[in-house]
Amino acid sequence: MRVTHVSLHEYRNYHELVLPITANLVIFVGANAQGKTNLLEAIYYLATARSFRTANDQDLIGWQAEQAQAACRVERELGEADISIRLQRDKPKIITVNGQHLRRHGDLFGYLNVVTFTPDDLQLIKGSPAERRRFLDMELTQVSPTYRHDLAAYNRILKQRNNLLRTLAEQRGSADMLAVWDEQLIETGSRLMVKRAEAVLRLSELGRYVHHDLTNGKETLSIRYRPFFAKPQELAPEEGAWESLVRVQDRFRVEMRRLRAAEMGRGQSLVGPQRDDLEFLVNDYDVRSFGSQGQQRSAVLSCKLAEIEFMRSEISEYPVLLLDDVMSELDAQRRHYFLNMVNGLVHTFITTTAHQELSASFLKEAQVARIAAGRVLQAP
Repeated sequence: MRVTHVSLHEYRNYHELVLPITANLVIFVGANAQGKTNLLEAIYYLATARSFRTANDQDLIGWQAEQAQAACRVERELGEADISIRLQRDKPKIITVNGQHLRRHGDLFGYLNVVTFTPDDLQLIKGSPAERRRFLDMELTQVSPTYRHDLAAYNRILKQRNNLLRTLAEQRGSADMLAVWDEQLIETGSRLMVKRAEAVLRLSELGRYVHHDLTNGKETLSIRYRPFFAKPQELAPEEGAWESLVRVQDRFRVEMRRLRAAEMGRGQSLVGPQRDDLEFLVNDYDVRSFGSQGQQRSAVLSCKLAEIEFMRSEISEYPVLLLDDVMSELDAQRRHYFLNMVNGLVHTFITTTAHQELSASFLKEAQVARIAAGRVLQAP
């Protein structure tokens, strides 16, 4: 999978940009606040219809402009795709693929698959559970239409159930009405959880191999899925238990009954995959609590490489990799390992303030563009 062309109009600080992509490794170099990250964000936006930096689409429209547009061409094994997203002030975005308007934003997924790696991702282990759930959701929504459908349905069910719980907390309505939403929450939520458990199992297998290589066999990485009903230090009761839909549904129901009074008192759902988490262990120790900063960074690096391989196994080709100013956050050994793993296999975009961080062999193969004030200038 390759992006062969990017064009922007009034997107962030780009008034007009037409950029052919001619190499498998593309490096955007320039000072801070010149627009390097905006370019990567635009590619991500064209893949997912959302930004990895803001939840407000209006932020993407250039200052004093009334509308913006981002477009790209993607080459993949299934053929070419021309993707375009037009943004207007206070109006819904318009997404087209090969000239056809998409009625639902979720229909965009699958034409361009991306993996991002930013300095914020280095907080994947130390950050909140919500960040780790977001990581899983974005990975799975890109490769699984079923997961996308179930996630959207679950969020609607959860919203309705929370509305009813708030009504009950105000001592209005009948608790009997909860039964319908309870079953829908269990059925849809359990399907999400099984898919997450399967994905994390695969990520752990791939990450273990990468991490062993990265640390010269000194460390073993495990990534463990922690469903909301898991007790502290609890492992799956037996291998494959959390990949079993029936068993997950049973545990879901038990926890729902246990927390029924608390939910009705607080007016909020206290059960469900919106409370799941991930654990990262190095040599069987929780790296979040006991790992050094270097170990945490190695674990995230291994996880990102595992994510790339997981997506390849699901869609039969490598996704596009977007590295935003992350090279300076890694030491020379990790940086060299990471680039060697993806070089020649994965279409990669890198932003950096100093391309000298990259070896001469990488630079020789790369398309290098200097970015200044929202313009692409000649290579340095």
